[in-house]
Amino acid sequence: MIEIIYDASTVEDSCYIEVLPDKYKGKCWNASSIYFTEENFGYIMPAFEKCYKKFDYYSFNEIDIENWKLIIWELEKMKQYLSDNPNPHSLKDVLGFLFLNSEEEFLVNYDTNLKQLISMITEFQSWIIEKSASAKFISVLGM
Repeated sequence: MIEIIYDASTVEDSCYIEVLPDKYKGKCWNASSIYFTEENFGYIMPAFEKCYKKFDYYSFNEIDIENWKLIIWELEKMKQYLSDNPNPHSLKDVLGFLFLNSEEEFLVNYDTNLKQLISMITEFQSWIIEKSASAKFISVLGM
């Protein structure tokens, strides 16, 4: 399932990306955070790499709201591309596939995965906009 996880108590191990609506303060698994599986975050990671040059998948990234505006826009372009029913074999030009079999697994249930990914991106954009009203930074706590 391609989705955002809102409850840290439902995650099964430590292989998740945490998005914290604040600066990192030495604590992970925050109640105010949202979480992505590695695979799901991987799909949208190119937006971070393009818009926030210091992005490090293995580190704690404290990203200011101005950079988040760029990321939101890049996610919107990604979402529009996906909405235009692209050739399935062109996805690797836009999405991130972290693992050797990621693209192949995405294509197995292409239509469902495409819809779920578009929905996840829309939901994430809304969450960022909501949190941006009160936070000066939103942190991506990597692996």
